[in-house]
Amino acid sequence: MNLWRLYQPGTPVAIIAWGQLGTLHAKTTYGLLRHSRLFKPVCIVAEHDGKKASDFVQPVRFDVPVVSSIGKIKEFGAKVVIVGISNPGGYLEEKIAQLVKDALSSGFDVVSGLHFKISQQTEFLRLARESGARIVDVRVPPVDLRVFSGDIYRKEIKVVGVFGTDCVVGKRTTTVQFWERALQKGIKAGFMATGQTGILIGADAGCVIDAIPADFVSGVVEKTILELERMGKEIVFVEGQGALRHPAYGQVALGLLHGSNPDFVFLVHDPKRDHFESFPKIPKRPNFEEERKLIEMLSGTRVVAGVYLDTPFRTDLPVYNPFNTKDLDEMLERVMG
Repeated sequence: MNLWRLYQPGTPVAIIAWGQLGTLHAKTTYGLLRHSRLFKPVCIVAEHDGKKASDFVQPVRFDVPVVSSIGKIKEFGAKVVIVGISNPGGYLEEKIAQLVKDALSSGFDVVSGLHFKISQQTEFLRLARESGARIVDVRVPPVDLRVFSGDIYRKEIKVVGVFGTDCVVGKRTTTVQFWERALQKGIKAGFMATGQTGILIGADAGCVIDAIPADFVSGVVEKTILELERMGKEIVFVEGQGALRHPAYGQVALGLLHGSNPDFVFLVHDPKRDHFESFPKIPKRPNFEEERKLIEMLSGTRVVAGVYLDTPFRTDLPVYNPFNTKDLDEMLERVMG
């Protein structure tokens, strides 16, 4: 999905994060606050009225205020409301559903990346028709589905895959930091989003791949990378999803790995986790070395470095922090040299 065709750059938005600020499930909110290129965040709607974004996440580019109702977002000039949470299963919680109704009733467009399709619900559609608002569900498969062809093996564009050992571990954040640093250096770089937050940020191309039927995941990824090559990009940074070892999301990670055929892989890891995020019943934990072995075995591409957002870890590879400019430059040297 290409939101650049629907909205003007700099469109002011309010982000709903009720009940999730300060948790990993507000990752869409954090991504927009850190990296939004299409939309301009102007406020967050949550229960912490009077606080600021930086009270819950750092670093941020848009340190906007928190307000407690849709009625207050008009004061900040918001034109669009984005659902800024990402919970397991992607359902619409009751309080957030009411905030969405309030937004539609007030004439605000609502953009959502949840599995739950707001645009398919009668009550939400009625409110939108009455006010003239628009509902945009981002988590939809592309119309032109295709199976994997093998054309990716003849690519000339460099592909950098940023994979991870778990969900919500920093894959997208690392990918966008990588992409933005490359652009700053004048490199013809592209960002391929594979999740809803990357689409909302304003990626060059991509789709929410867990909305694609399994048989077509690798084919759609392959097609998107080759389109970026035709656009003149010399390198593309591909956002990973889930983890190969994750029983709930491994199938998505595998399709992405096959479809992207990466030349370089950076592996993001959080050593503090004693179970997969939100899945305490799974009797294993994220493991850097085991994930690394799987990636290298299935792709034939070596993992060139580890990445962390909060806590460094030990391995025989270099380990980088994407918020450190020196580290980012070294990461770029590895893929551009």
